[in-house]
Parts: sequence; structure tokens; C-alpha cells
Amino acid sequence: MDKKTKILIVDDEPINLDFFDVMLSKLGFEVVKAEDGEEALEKIKDEEPDLIILDNIMPKMSGWKLTKLLKRSEEYADYRDIPVIMFSAMDDVKDKIEGFELGVEDYITKPFNFSEVLARIRAVLRSRELSRQVVLKERKIASIESLNQSLIYFTQHLKEPVVNLQKRVETLDNGSQEA
Repeated sequence: MDKKTKILIVDDEPINLDFFDVMLSKLGFEVVKAEDGEEALEKIKDEEPDLIILDNIMPKMSGWKLTKLLKRSEEYADYRDIPVIMFSAMDDVKDKIEGFELGVEDYITKPFNFSEVLARIRAVLRSRELSRQVVLKERKIASIESLNQSLIYFTQHLKEPVVNLQKRVETLDNGSQEA
């Protein structure tokens, strides 16, 4: 059975958490919820979500700060590649740019249309999967290149001893024919 895609929803508004929980669960996603940035960081380590949907204005720790820690802190290096979709009531271009510069994959302003949000979630997840496939192919190519280099080295260093061995065999063959 396929593993469900796990989405962490981070929002200080319980109604938003419940809405996403119901809607995404009905669509087959596994939903994990956090009410602030600090709780989200714990859930990221414990749950290792496939995607984070994050409000940027929250008590205790803002979405901006959480994203910065997640994408730049050595403590969270293992989770750096988890894609983030930022939600915000701030729709100023400079706010969107700041979000993208911090490393979010998408930035959605409130109020939002759920169908559009779902399409963006799927697009981000597709992009993540394509990136994984590219990394796997690059690793395979690197392994093949390493193997090729080893074979080249082996054949170059084996050629001289084989030629010498062939000469000795011919000498032995010639010696036995003369006798």
C-alpha cells in the first residue's frame, strides 16, 4: 500500500487547522497540525512531513522565523528540503519576495480558494518528486562514472602484466615444441 503524503499545517487559528484537516484528510492526505512555530519545529522532527503549509503571522514564532530556521539552521539541515507553502494576509510584493528568498516554494495570500490551494499543493509535491528523481539519476550517473573510471584504471594497469604473461606462455610453448 502506498504511503500517504503527510502535510503539516501550522496556523494559530483553530478554524483553519480544522478546515485543512477535514479537507485534506478527505482527499487522502495525512494531516499533522501545529498551532505555532515552536510546536511546528517539534512536529517536523517527530513526523518528518512531506510538505508544510505555514501561516506567517503567529504567536511565539512567526512563519518567517520558522522558515529561516528550517532552511538555514544546521540543527534542521535534515529537514531543509521539506517544501513550504506560506499563507499570509500580507499581499505586498515585498512580503512575497521575502518569503521566496527565505526558501518557500509557494506563497498564497488570504483569503484563498481551496481548489487553488489544492492545485498548488499538488504542484509543489510534483516538483519535489521530480527533484528527488533527478537526484537519484545523478547518483546513478556518478556511480556509473566511478565504475567506468575503475574499469579504465584496472584495464590500463592489467594490460602490461597480461602481455608479459602471454610472452612467457609463448616462450614456454616454443620451448616445449623444440624439445
